[in-house]
Amino acid sequence: MTVEKFNPFSFYSSQLQALLTKAAKQKDPAMWLYNNKARTTLFMLEGLTRIHNKAFDEKIFLKWNERFKKLEDLFGEIDEYTMLHNELKANKKVNKEILKYFSVHSSNYISKCNRRLLDKDWLSHKMLTFDKKLSTYNVEYNQEYCDALRFALIDELDAILEFVLKSGYQFAMIEQVHEVRRKLRWLSIYAMSLRGLIQLKKPEKKVKTSIHYFTKEILQSPYNKLEVKPKKAAIILYDKDSFFALSWLINELGKLKDKGIMLEQLRDAIYITQNVTQEQAKGKAIGVLSMKSSAESDLLEQSSQIIKTALEKDKILDRLIIG
Repeated sequence: MTVEKFNPFSFYSSQLQALLTKAAKQKDPAMWLYNNKARTTLFMLEGLTRIHNKAFDEKIFLKWNERFKKLEDLFGEIDEYTMLHNELKANKKVNKEILKYFSVHSSNYISKCNRRLLDKDWLSHKMLTFDKKLSTYNVEYNQEYCDALRFALIDELDAILEFVLKSGYQFAMIEQVHEVRRKLRWLSIYAMSLRGLIQLKKPEKKVKTSIHYFTKEILQSPYNKLEVKPKKAAIILYDKDSFFALSWLINELGKLKDKGIMLEQLRDAIYITQNVTQEQAKGKAIGVLSMKSSAESDLLEQSSQIIKTALEKDKILDRLIIG
């Protein structure tokens, strides 16, 4: 059974094409797209092609997933260096050389992004090409289709648990925390990008947890409000409490990850701009950010503990997918 006028791909494709059309008229298309939240739309398209590639193993999904990811990654770099510059410029301990280090990196990635937009024809009706290619792939939003997506989601859950078990829930680098968060975040992005094909179901029985996941911030987050079920479509069910707990975990890991990245990036900036050793640069960075000398290990320990509690003790992923 085909669900008429429902196509998550087309929805986000048209969104991105509208942004690209406007960006093509700007002096700095990359910065205009960054300021107009194009990265969010790219995340949705990346999520859709990612899960469909895992579920159906079609070349079109793999090829376009790589294209969306490469462009989104550039916006991610722009975002990181822009945010670091903006946050650190309010710190009186940060000198002009360090701020310039971050602004130069941001400018470099903006230039790289503008080159990619031009070289890969993103500004010349790129998404119309995507729509045309996708039109040859017939999708019926039936039970068989949803089952294929569900199995792919379960595989992702297993891969996440395997990843954290390999480390014994003890992370040695901020990048590991970042990687766990990336993997968890896709589970949330899929729920948004599929536009109603994933629905939340209240658990029949409340489960006691070690962490209070249901904060006001999480309960009111627009990212946790999913679209209504499409007419006549089969759906995948997420446990509502597990979904909110997942959102809390992603949010908390994001805060810890951001602190860790700021410390690492500031250390690198001090090392490059000042005549000091890497260890001295780290000490200076800790001082500038008014952190404890044990800040890096503390962040890693905090991250390790909340991941272990959420995944091993509270088992929020074990209950996430219903059926």
